[in-house]
This record gives sequence, C-alpha cells and structure tokens, in this order.
Amino acid sequence: MTSFPRAVIAPAALALTSVFVTGVAQAEAGDWIVRGGVTYVAPNDDTSSRNGELAPALQGTDVAVSSEPQFGATVAYLFTDNLAVELLAATPFEHDLTLDGGALDGAPLGDIKHLPPTISLQYRFNSDSAFTPYVGLGLNYTFFFSEDVSDEARALGIEKIELDDSFGPAAQVGVDYALNDNWLINADVRYLQIDTTAEVRTSTGSTHVDVDVDPWVYTLALGYRF
Repeated sequence: MTSFPRAVIAPAALALTSVFVTGVAQAEAGDWIVRGGVTYVAPNDDTSSRNGELAPALQGTDVAVSSEPQFGATVAYLFTDNLAVELLAATPFEHDLTLDGGALDGAPLGDIKHLPPTISLQYRFNSDSAFTPYVGLGLNYTFFFSEDVSDEARALGIEKIELDDSFGPAAQVGVDYALNDNWLINADVRYLQIDTTAEVRTSTGSTHVDVDVDPWVYTLALGYRF
C-alpha cells in the first residue's frame, strides 16, 4: 500500500489546524454577519376550533400542514460585542394541506405558500474558541398567499381556502463556528408562534377554522462576517 510521505502530511495537518483552531477573531460591535443556507420548517399544526358548518363529508376532520425545506437567509448587526439585531428572510415556503381524521383522513385539501420574516434581538455569549453560541427573542410576521384547492377537495364541495396573516413571538438558539476571521458555519433552531384563521368556503356556506401552525424552524448555513 502506498502512503503519503510525512513531508506532505505534516504541512497539511498544520494548515488545517491553523484554519479551524487558532487565531480566530470574535465578532464585535459594528460587525455585520450575512448567512445563507437551508431552512426547514416543521409545523406543529393543531386545529383548535371551528365556527360554521362543514360539508357533511368533512365532519370530524382537522387540517395537517406538511414540513418544507427552502433557502433561508439572515442579516445580523452587532451594536455591542454581545447584542445583535437579526432579520430572517427566505424564499416562499409551500405546504401541502391534508385532511386529518374523519372519513376522509389523508385526503389532499390543497396547498399554500407563505413568507415568515422574523426580527430578533440576540445575546451572543463570549467565547475563547471558534464557537459563539447565542439566544434570541423576537417577532414574526407570516403572510399567506397562493392558497390553492386540490381537485379532490373541489369534488367534496370546497371552493376556496383563505388564511389570515399572522403576528406572534419567536425564540431561537444557535451557534456560529468561525472557520477564519470572516467565514463561519451556522446552526440555528427557532420556534415561531403562527396562529391563523382559515376560511374554508364550500358550496353550502363557509367555515372559519383556527389553525395553530407553531413551527420549529431549523437552519444550517454558511456565513460571512465583515
């Protein structure tokens, strides 16, 4: 078996050590951090109450919301060494709506799109290593659009679905891992309170359904500090 000579291995190991372990400057007041990566929204959906009458075939059903990955981006500004304000944005998330329970359990109801911009105040913990953990609290505004009804739902008499926009608190825990003085890897978990009202219009009337989406939002991203 052929092996690499020590003259090659030793410099390579030293170079890797210098990148990942030593000499990494911490973010400080006045810095900007821009991140982009994969954001995964996992709704903790719950249909809490109804007002109005559903079509007979829909009695006893709730609404389940699918999970969805998408591109997410954040921009953070440090106004002290420990405090930062951050804005979360993303390309539109599209979720499938499925009937949950009753005689039509699992039947597709339709799909929706939404954007959940979130602004947070973060506290970044001091660290002597490449890891900088942080926590944050903020506000989320979610607006829904492109609510489409499936052919299966139209056959049941459902003509339209509309979801109200939502405004609620948000919390996060995350960590930045500095690769060098500028580049970093980020992992972040958020909980968003998204409580909305869905109007389901049928051929016999309409029903208002309170839906608590309340998703966990997971992000893995590459960032740049300047």
